[in-house]
Amino acid sequence: MNAVGLIFADNYEVEINELTETRTMAALPFGARYRVVDYLLSNITNAGIHDVGIITNSRYESLMDHVSSGIEWDLERKKGGLHFLPPFSYHGRGERYEHILEAMQANVSFLRNCDEEYVIACSSTCIGNIDLAAMMDYHIKTDAYITVLCTRNPRNKQVGIPTTEYLMDPTGRIQNIEISRKPILQGAVVGANIYIVRRTDLLELLENSEREMTSWRRDVLIPHLKDRKIMGYVTGETLLYLDNVVAYLQSSLDLLDPNLRDELFHQENRPIITRVGDSAPAWYGPRSNVRNSLIAAGTIIEGEVRNSVIFRGVHIKKGAVIENSVVMRNAAIGEQVHLNYAILDKNVIINDKRMLSGYITHPFVVKYGAVI
Repeated sequence: MNAVGLIFADNYEVEINELTETRTMAALPFGARYRVVDYLLSNITNAGIHDVGIITNSRYESLMDHVSSGIEWDLERKKGGLHFLPPFSYHGRGERYEHILEAMQANVSFLRNCDEEYVIACSSTCIGNIDLAAMMDYHIKTDAYITVLCTRNPRNKQVGIPTTEYLMDPTGRIQNIEISRKPILQGAVVGANIYIVRRTDLLELLENSEREMTSWRRDVLIPHLKDRKIMGYVTGETLLYLDNVVAYLQSSLDLLDPNLRDELFHQENRPIITRVGDSAPAWYGPRSNVRNSLIAAGTIIEGEVRNSVIFRGVHIKKGAVIENSVVMRNAAIGEQVHLNYAILDKNVIINDKRMLSGYITHPFVVKYGAVI
């Protein structure tokens, strides 16, 4: 495909700081052995794109360590390949970008140096196995100025987090855009922060944007609805939103549905690829009991696990009961511990006989490296 991929690695307009204090949004673990960036890079490279820029803000060490040269996605190339775009000061502003428009403005030189015809820009705030090639075909067929990825089923989208709703005419052309924090009406067309635009058009937009412009939707999309053909591509593929820790837990537990797992991970010619871990198989003790859970390689399970997602290197000791929870890499769970609706970040230690309990709408979050 004659396009360059652009990934925004940070958590613009979501509230998941409990899990992103030590990492970018793109580096957030999701799905027992993956990170958010794995889904984005896989979607992009599955569409035949081999030139990708990742725009970072801060705390991007773990992201760079995970992605490395991009060899797993066939991005270790002499021409094109993977480019990390760290922050720097521009227009007299500080180094931190608050919106994706600012992030693109600061990296306009990268876009100038590309020679692809189109840009596919992707946010790190939702998960899906997305057919970007079909979206590109739609963009070209409709002769769109900008195409926006949308869905009528924004799974786990949270009230109180900014939601972009698009009103379209029967041809798919966007007539109006509403940004709100209100509950979403059934059947509403909701954006997923993925866009296609011709590279030269994007450069013109960025070069003509004024200093005070920061919002891609408010300052770019809305002013051009009348004079430009901005189209909505409504996908039928499942999109899991990661608006906050509630959405993160709900989306993680949704992976326990075998039909959704098949849709996400078993699409023909569209695999979700991650960095190879080379871990030993999971080991189950004689008194262990695991039901309806995702268990990654390299784990030791001596207790009971129900309806949970367990990452690599986790040790769950005898008598421990883990329910409806996400336990990230290298956590150690002591004997007689009980977790219910909890999210444990990496390298957490839970000592014996502790009970941590939340609820599906109020999960108990243990931050990176904590000891309880």
